[in-house]
Amino acid sequence: MAVQRPARRSARKATQRTATNAPRKITDAKRGRTPANAEAASFDRLRIRMYRLGIGDCFLLTLPGTAGAPFHLLIDCGTHNSERTGPKDNPDPWRTEAAAADIAAVTAGRLDAVVGTHEHWDHLSGFLQGKAAFESCEAAAIWCSWAEDVANEPIARELVGLRNAAQDALWTARTRLDSLGPEHAEEAAALRDRLSALFGFFGESPGVGERARDAAEALRALGRDRVRYLSPGAPPIEGPGGDWRIFVLGPPRDLALLRRDQPRQPGEGYPLAGLAAAERNLAAVAAALGAPDCDPPFKASFQIPLDETRGMAFFQQRYWHDAAPGAARGEEPAQDFRRIGLAHLGVAEAFALKHDRLTNNTSLVLALELGPPTARDNPVVLFAGDAQIGNWLSWRDVVWPDYHGRRVDGADLLARTEIYKVGHHASHNATLMEGGLEAMHRLRVALVTVSQATATKLHWEKSLPRPSILMRLAEVAREAVIRSDAGIERRPGTAAPTITLCETELYVDIELAIAKF
Repeated sequence: MAVQRPARRSARKATQRTATNAPRKITDAKRGRTPANAEAASFDRLRIRMYRLGIGDCFLLTLPGTAGAPFHLLIDCGTHNSERTGPKDNPDPWRTEAAAADIAAVTAGRLDAVVGTHEHWDHLSGFLQGKAAFESCEAAAIWCSWAEDVANEPIARELVGLRNAAQDALWTARTRLDSLGPEHAEEAAALRDRLSALFGFFGESPGVGERARDAAEALRALGRDRVRYLSPGAPPIEGPGGDWRIFVLGPPRDLALLRRDQPRQPGEGYPLAGLAAAERNLAAVAAALGAPDCDPPFKASFQIPLDETRGMAFFQQRYWHDAAPGAARGEEPAQDFRRIGLAHLGVAEAFALKHDRLTNNTSLVLALELGPPTARDNPVVLFAGDAQIGNWLSWRDVVWPDYHGRRVDGADLLARTEIYKVGHHASHNATLMEGGLEAMHRLRVALVTVSQATATKLHWEKSLPRPSILMRLAEVAREAVIRSDAGIERRPGTAAPTITLCETELYVDIELAIAKF
């Protein structure tokens, strides 16, 4: 499968206007390097530009293209709704706008391929927030997962229905919270915070879960009739000139694996100490959840506050009298166990969370191999999107039995991975342990799109990012861990790093030479 370059536009005025809105940044020239938007006559390396959007993914890859010209591949562009001011309180309303402007400027409005890994706001919002800049670009191809091909894939239609149901459940629960009485105030406030955090993946604000779908449509509109839906194990996407290729590893077509979002067996995940059993129990409960009844069991006109029932004869005779051993001695027994409370809304939250993770598990996973097509030891760059446990487990069975005289499979690609875009902001269930990170024996650089401040604000500090995963990445990655909030964290004792790194306020550049024939 070969890729083609888009037609060059005669004018780039829209791009130039948009690019002037980019924030001030540390220029490459100050570090003695050629500015990123002034490409050499022959581009012979990989450059990954990781935009610093906090909890959100946006990566611009520049690779060798036709006749030495650069080939520009964009993977996602979005940020969580809670990153409205960015991880460093940037005054711009959305850092994705600055990222989109920079992308248009760096590429001179030429995008050879744009990837949307999955339909979540923190991966696609920039296609709406930076719409003017993106519409000034030509996109030769749009690549999405087969799980979004609703016209041809029955499972994709089912997944869209489940995703819509999850969004509806979230919105219904949020609406019901506003109608609850003061006796529920404390519980309602805590649940409202959790629902707001989930809304950050679906759309800009409660009640507009369709915004993530709008962003996906804006992405696809860039390519018009050039949208391709990719499947694991399909023929690799070949770069012009044969210097690189992309193997599609996920998402799986097995529904059981798509639904598998939590570590269940020892060695699958990196749990917090003492919580492994609890996490397995939670996974079992989540797997057993069915479609929730988001409506209260009784209309408001038929609801009576618990305290008011004490003075009603009907309740005194049938419920309060001798309700507990202490009642016979005139002691008032605890009666909170009789309250229905927010349990029905909690089910809605769990249902929405389950299908939020299902959407993550539909992530398009790409393994970019660099070097001659016949070489068996080429380095690999792994972009895992938000793939969760089931997606990871499926790669074991993805095989290319005879690619230029050699066998390529998921385990082989992981073993040769030198740069890893860490799954789902380093969350607890998006980096497989055994057969995953522990199999990346050549790992040199890990890329983590995260904001610790935002995660703490959303009460995610124990799960996203997972402290144990960050610790292990720091041990395994031989040269550096790069975080969107903290920047470049070089591993102590690195004598002569072979990957060039450059940091600005808006992005981090990672450059790696590509071996020739």
